[in-house]
Amino acid sequence: MQYVDAATRLRPAATEALDAYTSLVAANREQVERLRDTPEPEGDFWARRAPRFRPGVLDVEELPGLLELAQPEDVWLDVGAGGGRFAVPLSRHVKRVIAIEPSPAMRGMLADSIAAAERDNLEVVDLRWPPEPGIESPSGDVALVANVLYDCLVLGEFIAALEAHVSRRCVVIASDRAPSTPDPAVWEALYGEPLCALPGLPEFVAVLGAMKRRYEVRAFGMSSPPPLMTPEDALADSRWRYWVEPGSAGDERLGQLLVERYGQPDGRVQLPPRRNYSAVISWEPAPFEATR
Repeated sequence: MQYVDAATRLRPAATEALDAYTSLVAANREQVERLRDTPEPEGDFWARRAPRFRPGVLDVEELPGLLELAQPEDVWLDVGAGGGRFAVPLSRHVKRVIAIEPSPAMRGMLADSIAAAERDNLEVVDLRWPPEPGIESPSGDVALVANVLYDCLVLGEFIAALEAHVSRRCVVIASDRAPSTPDPAVWEALYGEPLCALPGLPEFVAVLGAMKRRYEVRAFGMSSPPPLMTPEDALADSRWRYWVEPGSAGDERLGQLLVERYGQPDGRVQLPPRRNYSAVISWEPAPFEATR
């Protein structure tokens, strides 16, 4: 390999890195839409899964990393706040949290979480990010984006909007792979073609580097291994990652593949972890010309 080729691949321009990120997202979407046997959801995509995102359901290994960045007088924007699993505990350590969430089901979970925690410094805003031109949107000291960017087709505009709305810090939580990523070997056995995986932490950090942001990364390992399950529960837990409909031929085949690959001597199934590690990535906002 010639030097110039290696330098281009390892030190791409910002536009090239953003285009490469977008290409991964677009390839995944095309593959899913072509192969899925689940119907296109009507209304709120998150309606059935919203309860999993309330505080206390999923681990928040990254919270100590967030608290290291928090200051008592901060106003934080939690963009894509889900059910509040970061917004609620964070609100105990900063002046105010503005939870930005476009999903009605997630906002319902947020409202319940705020009431249960008795927090009066947590505001919920119905807004899709990045905001459309002319749409009034909140500002603050720090912006948090937790596990939102894996399928973002407009990463440049998303980051530009973050940096335009905060004064001190942008913070992203990302895993080594998107938590929705299926086992590539099971996927290929099920569909007969290699998985087009979404980008994860390594790809996002590559984009920040290409944008010449001076970023910091603190990594966190998994707190506990996945539990042992019955084959039926393992299948129910996996369907959404493989886009199969209960009772379909694909569903039956997926159940067989999970048992073949992850079955234990006692008849139960231990699925792989959703991720190997995650990280808190943070950087100071800096103006730049958004591309696409």
